[in-house]
Amino acid sequence: MHMIDTWICSKIGLPPDAPLTREDIVSYQLSALHRTLHHAKASSRWYARTLANVDVNGSIGSVSDIKKLPFMGESDLAAHGTEMVCVPASRVSRIVTLPTSGTTGEPKRVYFTEADQELMIDYNAHGLKVMTETGDVWLVLMPAERPGSVGDLIRTGLARIGCDAIAYGLLPYDGSGDDAALAFMAERGVNCILATTSSAARLASRTKHMEGEVADTIKNSMKGVLLSAEYVPDESVATIEEAWDCEVFEHYGMTEMGLGGAMACGTHIGYHPREADLLFEIIDPVTGRVLPDGEYGEIVFTTLTREAMPFIRYRTGDFSRFIPGPCPCGSVLKRIARVAGRGVVKGY
Repeated sequence: MHMIDTWICSKIGLPPDAPLTREDIVSYQLSALHRTLHHAKASSRWYARTLANVDVNGSIGSVSDIKKLPFMGESDLAAHGTEMVCVPASRVSRIVTLPTSGTTGEPKRVYFTEADQELMIDYNAHGLKVMTETGDVWLVLMPAERPGSVGDLIRTGLARIGCDAIAYGLLPYDGSGDDAALAFMAERGVNCILATTSSAARLASRTKHMEGEVADTIKNSMKGVLLSAEYVPDESVATIEEAWDCEVFEHYGMTEMGLGGAMACGTHIGYHPREADLLFEIIDPVTGRVLPDGEYGEIVFTTLTREAMPFIRYRTGDFSRFIPGPCPCGSVLKRIARVAGRGVVKGY
């Protein structure tokens, strides 16, 4: 059984050697959805109002009944965020403030408990096994200064599987720090990196045209690259693969999801979502109708295990589709096609 499926078995209460099925996942998601709805209605003033007419046990008899629930979006989060919080302030361990994509100027604030952040650490510790193993040396080119930041959570997860994860921070967009980062990679024996697409492609392109020990060391040692936080053009992947002769994996996520959303497997045909923690839908962005597998539309997600701030049918503005059929890697998890920017469709 695929390693991710083994992890999902443990998360949903099945023996790790049980043959995970789609029926197991859907049954778990329904129970988790019920718990989330009860928690949100009982603990949040905003959800108590917006879900006032929802009889959780009576009207949500299957996962597909989620279509009966109203959508929410970033404007709701910006306007009513504090009313969405479902735990006392003493249990909130991190608040992330994000700008909205509109013109209102109102920021979005996403709240997390320690348990919410542990979900991401656990996801990293298991999901990244598809591309790494004990002893690998990672360079994390993401913000990691604050406890609970994306780089810190990834570094913590990698440490659990015996990897040396070095938090380096974001590179300047103008490329002024690229040579220093490359020298550091060669000095520390880095063989895997996590970076934005633009940073990774720029570093790879730079080494392709460099000569000397630094470039040779990196080219001979690089094993894998994980791209996140930006759209991933085919050209960027090709640049990295050609320059470093390594495998490139892609990840999709956003802060509202708890950072981790879905990650590519070794087949590199779509991303497997965190189906024990998140319930994804693809909808028609105009009508709101849930679309069948294979059709492109807007990604909507519902959190299933979050304490501080559950999200119920949150419209992301990102576009993709569910890829029909089983994945050649053997996992029974769904597959989301490469995610495009807002209003843009990009397929395989």
